[in-house]
Amino acid sequence: MAHNTNRPIHPARMSLADVEAIWRVDGETPLPECTYDPELHTGPRLTIESTEERAAREAVAREVCATCPALLVCELYALETRPTSGIWAGRTPAEVAEQAAELEDLEVA
Repeated sequence: MAHNTNRPIHPARMSLADVEAIWRVDGETPLPECTYDPELHTGPRLTIESTEERAAREAVAREVCATCPALLVCELYALETRPTSGIWAGRTPAEVAEQAAELEDLEVA
């Protein structure tokens, strides 16, 4: 899987047209749950969170991701784009990078 060097746009911050263009699967576009509360998955834009606030927000974001109809598409998108912030398919960027590295190791073997 090639690493995309463009800065990824979190699905919570995408326009509906972008979601439909990028995430269409079998003629349907699952609407990501994060679009209903973008800051839950990306963090607040105008304030600074404490470590405790961030951990609590990310825990709730992970719960939302667990039942999202776009979970698989989001996971594949995150693995391709390698995000640097936010919660993607229930994972932090470090967790996404770790999973991507594991998959790359499998591809080589």
